[in-house]
Amino acid sequence: MKKLTAVAVALMAATSVAQAADVYKNEQMSLDMYGRIYAGQFFGEKKDGTEDYSAKLGANQFIRFGVKADSAITGTMKAIGQYEAQFNIGDSEKINNVSCSTTEAGDGTHTTTCSDDKIRTRLAFAGVKSDNFGQVTFGRQKGAVSQVADWTDVALSDGYGADALGHGADKFGTGRSSDLLKYSAKFGDLKSGKSNQGAQLDLSYKFDGNTTEEKTSASADAAYGLSAAYYFNNGLGFGAGYNVGNRDKAGEEDAKLAIVGVMFDNKSLYAALNYADGSDYLATGTDHTGWEAALGYNFSNGFGLMAVYDKQESDKAGTKTDTVDYYTLGAQYKFNKSLRVIGEYRIQGLNAKSDTTAEAVENDYQLAARYDF
Repeated sequence: MKKLTAVAVALMAATSVAQAADVYKNEQMSLDMYGRIYAGQFFGEKKDGTEDYSAKLGANQFIRFGVKADSAITGTMKAIGQYEAQFNIGDSEKINNVSCSTTEAGDGTHTTTCSDDKIRTRLAFAGVKSDNFGQVTFGRQKGAVSQVADWTDVALSDGYGADALGHGADKFGTGRSSDLLKYSAKFGDLKSGKSNQGAQLDLSYKFDGNTTEEKTSASADAAYGLSAAYYFNNGLGFGAGYNVGNRDKAGEEDAKLAIVGVMFDNKSLYAALNYADGSDYLATGTDHTGWEAALGYNFSNGFGLMAVYDKQESDKAGTKTDTVDYYTLGAQYKFNKSLRVIGEYRIQGLNAKSDTTAEAVENDYQLAARYDF
């Protein structure tokens, strides 16, 4: 009877975003649902004469839905699981939402590759958690270095920021990745939840993917990472992370990425700075350095401001090239804890008309409405 009740309540919650996050809870188990409805629009101009379909222009609309669950095992030990999916709507009601990109070969021929990314599984993992030893999970989840890298992934609108460090989804187990085993533990008052002071240690190992879905080396090869951060009660935090991706092909060096960062958050003022150093990470024989900075302020009347800066420089055989260079200026207004409207402007430091490493757009901006539940 209890199981039937839980299912019924879950279905009711899924049909209405006005329901509370706690779908079902008792002494033995809990089930929470959450999500986001995002309706955005990119505005800008493509690079002159480009056929690049990857330019961030037009509709940026999606629905994100997630479920968190836990159930008691014994003592303080619990079984935990989380699933999160994103449904990209695009600008039509077509079944497929196909995105295409065009590359030019040395002989002048063009190759266009298209992929269907309408539905994406962002997270899908399960494991065990204990107040004494931390938690161990396996599945699709964030790698260890995300603990620090996420400090500067705070642009107000979707699609901006987090481009300079080099980490990301399906990149050597750094961001959201499949086949990933992770251990996370908190120490000090951070563990007890009595204050924001304490340390957190994350370890992750991504198993070698040998499936047809994983076609690129960055997503298929094994990788391991670790990160540690210490948070003070005043909102200040320091952290560092290191990740190694094992390339299987002969003659290719392993991809290595180190990140160090500092952040401050007192609920009103937010500031963060991350630095990354990569060796053969972007590609074999290509090193890089990356800087990401963020500075924002939330006013008590619902207004908020955020500025983000991303700068990346690659080094291939002694030739250094700026591959990312831009900053964004964003503002938002929160009507309540769920609904907000956003405007964000991105200013390119690279010349989109002449620089081959720049994105296919000039300065662009995004307007969006976002509802969280």
